[in-house]
Amino acid sequence: MQKSEFEQRIGRSVSESDYEIIETVYQWHPAVKNTSGKDEVAELWKSFGITVFIDMLPRAEKARELDEKLRCAQSEVDRIKEVIKELPYVQI
Repeated sequence: MQKSEFEQRIGRSVSESDYEIIETVYQWHPAVKNTSGKDEVAELWKSFGITVFIDMLPRAEKARELDEKLRCAQSEVDRIKEVIKELPYVQI
């Protein structure tokens, strides 16, 4: 979601630093749904302001970190599968 779209949803502007936190929570926090996330995040802001996003930030950052580890591990699995495919076939 773009900063301008978020600001339109909440009816006011937010600082760049606040939006950075909001965007991280929006993208990575496991409680924010993919289908209704924009509306959820806007409602959180309207109800609680930046405080709730600051509270949610550590979990969102951990989810982002774990997702990166998962992608790296999957990449390694894919690489190993390719190496296995390239092993010469030896018939005994």
